[in-house]
Amino acid sequence: MAFQIPEILSQACENYIVSIRLLPDGLSFSGYNARIKGSFFLTEVRWDAAGSYTEAFKEFFFEQPCLGWAYKQLYVVQTDSPYTLVPYAFWEEEGISSLYAFNCGKVRGKVLASECPDAQMVLLFEMEPELHDFCTRSLQNPCFMHSQQAVLSLWKRKSQEQLSRTLFVWASTHRMEVGCYEQGRLLFANTYSVSSLSDMLYYLLYIGKSLPLDMQHDPIALTGDMGVVDALKKNLRTYVRQVDSLEMPSDVYLMGTDILRAPVDLIALLWYANH
Repeated sequence: MAFQIPEILSQACENYIVSIRLLPDGLSFSGYNARIKGSFFLTEVRWDAAGSYTEAFKEFFFEQPCLGWAYKQLYVVQTDSPYTLVPYAFWEEEGISSLYAFNCGKVRGKVLASECPDAQMVLLFEMEPELHDFCTRSLQNPCFMHSQQAVLSLWKRKSQEQLSRTLFVWASTHRMEVGCYEQGRLLFANTYSVSSLSDMLYYLLYIGKSLPLDMQHDPIALTGDMGVVDALKKNLRTYVRQVDSLEMPSDVYLMGTDILRAPVDLIALLWYANH
């Protein structure tokens, strides 16, 4: 297995902010040097999802020296994992596993906490204990975070540009992340397992009724898998007046051509890390 990484990375790694994004059947490795416009890169590797993820990660790590280099900042991003948000007022580090279990069910791995200072909350998520220990020992000062954390920050910023409530949605074929903000204030956030477009429509219309949202004036902003987003957008417009794709900050597209195939959480992470 081999990555294609920029040649300059080995010469200027200390200027790069990079991420190792943990996927169910592999990982992606990406980075950006704010001193060099267009320097964003993204490369992926896949392996047998039926085997041990941790063992596959270890094997790949020892094959790729670049994973062990000292970067300006290195993020290890957990995807496809349940998470919960705990307001600062209820946060107790000693009860981290209990707080997570209360909202997400049985704890099967190591519960990690990542602060969201702009939202005055702590995000809790799980990671395989052996994988976490290996990354802690083998990577240079890794920062562990959940993929949804940067997305929540992006949604908060975008909502501050709106006068009304905004419902933000990230959708794929099997999962949907939803957050509602009112001028930067988080009102609602949840994750849904979905198997069809009908599931998504049901959840979103129920959320809109429960909050409530004004379907004539409050916008819904979509992002995620392109095909799913296009279908969801088309069907939602039967019920909601303002439905559109989430607009990224304009300078995102100056980072490099690979940014066009990056998931929204990765775009948000690198954009915020470089500002």
